[in-house]
Amino acid sequence: MPNVPFLWTRGVAARYTLNYLDRRGVDAEPLLSRVELSRRQLQQDLGGVSVLSQHQFLELAAIQLNDPLLGLHVAAEIDPREIGLLYYLAAASATVSEALEYLSRYTVTSNDEIRLEISRHKDETVVTFQPVVALDVPRGQFSELAALSFNRLLHGLTNRDFVPIRMGFAHARNVGLLKEIHRLLRCPVEFTQPTDCWALPQSVMELPILSKDSRLLGILETHGDHLLEQKQAMGGLQGVVDNQLVSALAGGKAQAAEIADQLGMSVRSLRRQLAEEDTSFGDILDRVRQRLAHRYLEDEDISLQQVAWLLGYSEVAAFNHAFKRWTGTSPSHARHSSKAA
Repeated sequence: MPNVPFLWTRGVAARYTLNYLDRRGVDAEPLLSRVELSRRQLQQDLGGVSVLSQHQFLELAAIQLNDPLLGLHVAAEIDPREIGLLYYLAAASATVSEALEYLSRYTVTSNDEIRLEISRHKDETVVTFQPVVALDVPRGQFSELAALSFNRLLHGLTNRDFVPIRMGFAHARNVGLLKEIHRLLRCPVEFTQPTDCWALPQSVMELPILSKDSRLLGILETHGDHLLEQKQAMGGLQGVVDNQLVSALAGGKAQAAEIADQLGMSVRSLRRQLAEEDTSFGDILDRVRQRLAHRYLEDEDISLQQVAWLLGYSEVAAFNHAFKRWTGTSPSHARHSSKAA
């Protein structure tokens, strides 16, 4: 695996590609191992995967199946609801134009690699997928998968059959495949462009979204803003590890080996990449425990022994010692002081 910054994604493309391989009787385990992914990580949606791993998995799967258009074939099977918050924000919007604005604003909550940029012209609107980091790995299968998935999303939300004016991709393609790609995407396609971009007719922008819901949109926007704040506070691999630890603590699985396994990584890779982000597994674990401790202590129905257990401590004494190190006081004193206040 190339030594690049950890970029996170929800892993929808990798998950559907794994299902695609399974249905064709292809053993995906060697491919998953090569890109440091695990079946459990993808099938149980355990907090996302590495962008780099997802790109490489799709490329290896295309080679394994001898299917150079794998990304387009997988995209035809993806349920758009799998993209989570982004889908529901778009579905609650009033028009395609508004949906694109929300997709642009909140893309970062679903993928660290891409930023969606929208530019409006007289007769067309251009949607550009701008990578934040130049990865020196092939990503053509994912780019084409994302393009067809995007088309299918807008068609489903509007119940209208329209086609882009054109599509451009940064990767190169064999000339012999262009006819089939054009058939699947149903518009002129250009390759070896500066970046991936799609041009839509201006008339499409004001098409109504059939499921628009302004009240739901407000709720989703609030949730999206909260996720953006979290991403700004803690991004990269440490953010993913933080999320994993929140659910792993009470189950007593807060060890580095357990978290690395859930992320489809070796412990060595996990520690190395966290060190590149100027942190460590122990530091993140300590921060998560401190944050959750204050939250649990606010609920008087949870005993100190239960709080200790929820934080992954085998004894109350160990929790007391850690809490005094964080705050200079005991958990019981902090709870009483909060109650008095």
